[in-house]
Amino acid sequence: MKDNSKFVFLPPEASFLARLFLGLMLVFSLFRLVLLLRNWSLADGIPGAVLFESFIVGARFDMAVTGYLLLPIAVWSLLPVLGWQYRAGTVRAMPALLSFLLSPVIFLGLAESEFYREFHDRFNQLAIQYISDDPATVLSMVWHGYPVLTYLLAWAALVSVLYWFIKKTVLPAGLPVSFSRSGYITRTFPSVMIVVILLVFGARGGFQKGAPIRWGDAYFSRYTFANHLALNGMFTLTRAVLERKNSKTARFWAKRLPAREALEITRKMVLQPGDHLLLPDQYPLLRIPGDQGRWLSLDPVPENVVLIQMESLSAQFVGALGASYGVTPVFDSLSRKGILFSHFFSQGTHTHQALFAAMCSFPNLPDYEYLMQNSLGQQPFRSLPAILKARGFRTLYVYNGSFTWDNQEGFFRNQGIERFIGKDDFKNPSFMDPTWGVSDKDMFLRGVDEIDRLNKDGRVFALLQTLSNHAPFDLPPPAPFNGIKGPDALMPRLNGIRYGDWALGKFFEEARKRPWFNKTLFVIYGDHGFAFERPRAMMDLTRQHIPLLLYYPGDTRHAGLVVKEVGSEVDILPTVLGLLNIRAINQAWGRDLFRPCNEPAGWAVIKPSGGNPTVAMIDGGEFLVEAPGLRPVLYDFSLYPWKVNQLTLQGRSRPSILKRRLESYVEVGIRTLKAHRAGVSEEVLKNIVRHGGMAALP
Repeated sequence: MKDNSKFVFLPPEASFLARLFLGLMLVFSLFRLVLLLRNWSLADGIPGAVLFESFIVGARFDMAVTGYLLLPIAVWSLLPVLGWQYRAGTVRAMPALLSFLLSPVIFLGLAESEFYREFHDRFNQLAIQYISDDPATVLSMVWHGYPVLTYLLAWAALVSVLYWFIKKTVLPAGLPVSFSRSGYITRTFPSVMIVVILLVFGARGGFQKGAPIRWGDAYFSRYTFANHLALNGMFTLTRAVLERKNSKTARFWAKRLPAREALEITRKMVLQPGDHLLLPDQYPLLRIPGDQGRWLSLDPVPENVVLIQMESLSAQFVGALGASYGVTPVFDSLSRKGILFSHFFSQGTHTHQALFAAMCSFPNLPDYEYLMQNSLGQQPFRSLPAILKARGFRTLYVYNGSFTWDNQEGFFRNQGIERFIGKDDFKNPSFMDPTWGVSDKDMFLRGVDEIDRLNKDGRVFALLQTLSNHAPFDLPPPAPFNGIKGPDALMPRLNGIRYGDWALGKFFEEARKRPWFNKTLFVIYGDHGFAFERPRAMMDLTRQHIPLLLYYPGDTRHAGLVVKEVGSEVDILPTVLGLLNIRAINQAWGRDLFRPCNEPAGWAVIKPSGGNPTVAMIDGGEFLVEAPGLRPVLYDFSLYPWKVNQLTLQGRSRPSILKRRLESYVEVGIRTLKAHRAGVSEEVLKNIVRHGGMAALP
């Protein structure tokens, strides 16, 4: 084999490793370029010099990944007699073997550009969660929603090029055909050992003192996309896998302040006038809610509650909140008849966190994002359906898809839901999405019939969850819709929003004909938003800005009211209980939005899903973002239109206050969850009643 090595001063084994190292570094830079070009619109406004620096900073992450990939081969070549270079068959097989082993890296490198396009984040725990939860559904979504064949052909081509590159350029001539003790001692061992040492430093991200390279080292600029571009997808994916096992992020948050101080700050944030704590030495927020200072009530009190969780309904696309896309005419019409919250936020960027937060009023915490699948989620939360079921409500959950996704049926059956209607319970639906299930229209019409049936036996709590507004956006007629305004790249999503809104209209057309309609409080909200423009801050609030609409046909005195107080999905449970005039024992981590709190402009603690370590404290028109290994960053913002501006921390007391609140809330949440105090057993509740804690407790 002809040796084209420029590393003639190196023994063949070391020359091979050096060439392979440079080749992989080039491959990772190519993936970074593909991600940049595929998401070029997100680079708008970022100076070219900053984008170029993303590649320079990113080389450290590429070096770390490459170091880990090559260390096993380098160590193998150090083995006397057993080294791969001493076996002619192994040497001949090396190009094919390496191409095969590196092919998953090639595939993931290509796929990540689409992942980022959807989620505006590098590979993280969300990718793992999707694949591990329901591989068949995810594969169907990918097959129907993305140019899979194009990517597979590109993958095959790149793997073939890699094979040729290793065979013709990387693999040198002159490899020893047999082990030589003198050659090993004088050339192979010292030279390859130097390469191994260099690879170890490479795996650390360089020769810096202290800790190895961390994800926070990519945040070199004020442009979030440029910082994300500097990361390496294999680095972030590996980190996500490891953190699922050892909870490093949770340990960072668990001891930010002294326990007593953190508890006091958290209680001051959450508790409202008249709330009475129960067993305060055991439970942080277990309480009987008060009713002091209530500034809005409903008369007559609603008999039924229907929660409608709309898939990916972003407030940035709602006409009633100023958007001009023309995709929410039904929601806009309902907003004129109800109470609309304009500064409302999702707890995460995945449906899982929305369901958990809205039903259980427990926040999305670092390293504990998927509690419906976690053993810690088996605690007896004082959830909304559990509380209402104890009050005599019939409880119902209707969903387009499969309840095995996110362990929904298993979890909510333990939280008070009696009847489940999923995709397998629909006979002869008008449309069946091959990936997700029946259409939103089918789900809504079945929901009307199910509420009708249960209402004959008494009061009803129903949760209706839509799904059609989800990739691959396989929508039935009347989609695609006319009159939608927006860029072509957003049209699949805009049609998804419009279809969900149209189906919502069909639900209310039928519901208005039923005797329970005027007696029912309808709570309509988005589960989360979605990434659609260049991130302008360390956390993109537009991904989690959602609408909350409370519509009660039985009391029109508050029709058209728009509330600007900041809130999030953990506030739904206490707000609904307050409007139902139910003062049940609960441990909500949110507040009743119609009663005063210590922050008149409201507050919310939120974080993105997928293992993203950043957490934000939103307070009025400001938000502070904090993450392990990074200094907190403070911004002010406006939502209509979306604008954000980074503020200086020096000489300001506000950042310190927000930081303490954020750290306290997260710390107490993690401590409570791990101590199994997030839930309250029936025995504890009975003891409270027995000792006069609340005479009216069910």
